[in-house]
Amino acid sequence: MSKQGIDSDALQSFNYKQELQRSLKFFSSFAVAFSFISITTGIFSSYSLALGAAGPAGIWTWPFVMVGHLLVALIFADLSSKIPLSGYVYQWVSRLTNRGFGWFTGWAALCYLIIVVPTVDYGVAPIFLDLIGIKSTTTVLTTVVLITIVIQALLNIYGVRIATIINNSAVYTEVIGFIGIIIILSFVLFFKGADFSLLTYTAHKVGSNGSYLTAFVLSVVMGSYTLVGFEAAANLAEETVDANKTVPKAIVYSMLLAGVIGFVFLIIVTSGIKDINSIMASASPISDILQSRLGTAVADFFLALVIVSIFACGLIIMASASRLIYALSRDNVFFASNVFKKVDKKHNVPYNAIILVSVLGIIAVFYFGKLSLLIGTSAALPAIIYLITVIAYATKIKTLPDTDGFKLGKWRLPVTILAIIWLVFEVGILTLPKDFLPTTKVILYLFLAGIVIYWALFRSRIQEGKIGINLEKDLDV
Repeated sequence: MSKQGIDSDALQSFNYKQELQRSLKFFSSFAVAFSFISITTGIFSSYSLALGAAGPAGIWTWPFVMVGHLLVALIFADLSSKIPLSGYVYQWVSRLTNRGFGWFTGWAALCYLIIVVPTVDYGVAPIFLDLIGIKSTTTVLTTVVLITIVIQALLNIYGVRIATIINNSAVYTEVIGFIGIIIILSFVLFFKGADFSLLTYTAHKVGSNGSYLTAFVLSVVMGSYTLVGFEAAANLAEETVDANKTVPKAIVYSMLLAGVIGFVFLIIVTSGIKDINSIMASASPISDILQSRLGTAVADFFLALVIVSIFACGLIIMASASRLIYALSRDNVFFASNVFKKVDKKHNVPYNAIILVSVLGIIAVFYFGKLSLLIGTSAALPAIIYLITVIAYATKIKTLPDTDGFKLGKWRLPVTILAIIWLVFEVGILTLPKDFLPTTKVILYLFLAGIVIYWALFRSRIQEGKIGINLEKDLDV
């Protein structure tokens, strides 16, 4: 039997039929995860927040986040091997705990994915405008973001293959761009002098209690915002060949590569700062550092590669959000499910779901306004989603069967314990300090809305078994 046939049989064991086009192999699955993480997007958008919180020394929170999220990636790899379905955390938590918790986790994940689309596109807009020499006013920025969202929606509607080509290309532009910057900038700094003292420079920042440690911890937001999205490969599992083996590898390798390359990049770029005061005051510090050290022509070349990478990041996030809506609608636990579970027969994509994501993304542009609020929310929400999912995983840790795809074996328990410890710390950092109070309010509103919607529209029918995942006939996990 072909691998596609085996995948289809596995899908049927979960009481679903193959509707999406199954064409993604390892590199494409890896590209999905790596492009979602997009260290380019994260660092270019949030580096200024880390500088503002803790000075250049704030970059040293990156390896802590990298290790913490690698633990989560290992658990998600294990889950994606056992439950290779579109809808990822919605599917996983529903089967690990119950359908109510699963729906709520899916709701939280959908809120995150919808919010992060305009967040990413806000990251590409000023770089694009700088490159073509147009002043970045609020109106112009907003217009570019809106146009970008529409273009991404159109590309996603035309099918997985077109998005895959762009996505695969973006992996090369991101890796080549970052490694190219690292090599060339290192060469320049070797001859013109790097200021390595900046790597420990605190810029006299202190937290609300007068301690630098508090300020340092707040800079976790950069890594937390950037090193997420590796699970996107799992959300496209039903479009992946040999999914229970391919997706786990894509999740782990994408997280590891992004973490290492990103940290090396941060060290080189930070040591290349010429005027720390002007860089800390800059709205686009990375671009300014590159232009001051490499010259406009070389910097512009790399910035063009950055634009491709960030655009692809938004493209794949929109695709991932649409697959989650499709998964919820397929189980009739979403608004107008009959509309949003439709798959275009020509392009094999859930086109109505894609349109909805783009419309909600446009609304988010006008609702949030500030990039810092978008980034804060986009950093805290995945940490909360990860925590819920890992705790759900912990409840079945002794009974989960191994598969021939990926298994943690004897490492399952220590990895889970360490992941929970990290995520509790991370969620606290990203929600409790007064600096993140606006972010916390947004998340509370979203969660309250989810609770009201669940109780009013879905709870009773899910409990009666009229809608939702059919767990009685489902594969026993």
